[in-house]
Amino acid sequence: MRSKLILTGLLLASAPFFNSCGGGAGDKPAPAMSAKEVAQEKQSEIDQKKIDELNHLYSRVPDEGKLIENGENDVYRELKQRYKDGVIQLKKNVEGTGAKLVFVLIAAEVGKSLNTSPTVKYGIPFIKSTLDELGIEYIDFAPIIASKDIKEISQVPKDGHWSKKGAILIAEHIAPIVKKYATVSCTSTFKDTERPETYGDLPPNDDEVLDGGKNMPYHVKANSQGVRMDHDITFPKKKKRVLLMGDSGFFCPFLDNEFTISAVLQQQLPDFEIITDAAIGWTIEDYNTLWNDKTKYTESDIVIVGANGGDIEDLYFTHRNHLSRSHKPFSPSPAEEKYYKDTYKQ
Repeated sequence: MRSKLILTGLLLASAPFFNSCGGGAGDKPAPAMSAKEVAQEKQSEIDQKKIDELNHLYSRVPDEGKLIENGENDVYRELKQRYKDGVIQLKKNVEGTGAKLVFVLIAAEVGKSLNTSPTVKYGIPFIKSTLDELGIEYIDFAPIIASKDIKEISQVPKDGHWSKKGAILIAEHIAPIVKKYATVSCTSTFKDTERPETYGDLPPNDDEVLDGGKNMPYHVKANSQGVRMDHDITFPKKKKRVLLMGDSGFFCPFLDNEFTISAVLQQQLPDFEIITDAAIGWTIEDYNTLWNDKTKYTESDIVIVGANGGDIEDLYFTHRNHLSRSHKPFSPSPAEEKYYKDTYKQ
């Protein structure tokens, strides 16, 4: 789910309101980097310089629905193929470990807007047809969400993300999916020497209050492995493991840790271990890089991906350059550049 904020709002939602963490004078010096690490750092600097150049040249990120306000076009069709390619890769990645992959479609639109929102009109049908074609199970939450008062399940009018009641609602409807596949088991195992130091992208042992510039402070705590949960992930597993991957709909900004979807789901399913790796603005590409870098090593048995109609537009190059977790530069395709110049007269 995205309550499509302008780019600065998306970034501010992750900006510290205050931070209780900090280094001291007695911190040990960092160990010397290997030649590989030095090369990686140098490449990162080159990539960041290119990203900065692209963001200066193409500073605008289209608002949700802007790309398709006049119907489908060449650039949107290109983004649809980009999205489909990402889903194909994710299916291969997840099912290759023996895990069960399920998508949940969580549209933020309710009531009449379900019929008028361009992201629902064009995005959701394409996502459904893609999942059908690939044989990936999905659950459409739109009827459930549409039947509720948006002011109760979200933080409207201040923000469109989930309220405590909204997180409970989503968790209650994800729980049956988890129970349905309780016998599925990941068949891939890894040695401790193969595993990364972290399984999420939050700073290890993060403990801070974020605000998002909306006077809506919320507490974020991460374990030592950079995951927003209250304990570390250990091996061998003692319970079936469920991984939630998504954008802000699963990250639950403006909710303290204990009120997020994953925390509520953990309370409802004590015989399972629930892990959430999600962040504001992430896309299907980010789920794939996250899987390859980190989450495949969790040996999760069930992988649930949150999706919404805006996910396709999020693959536009300016969005990727601002929010992609890969921190790789994305130059515009001819169709993307034409759309940008025609729209913003630049």
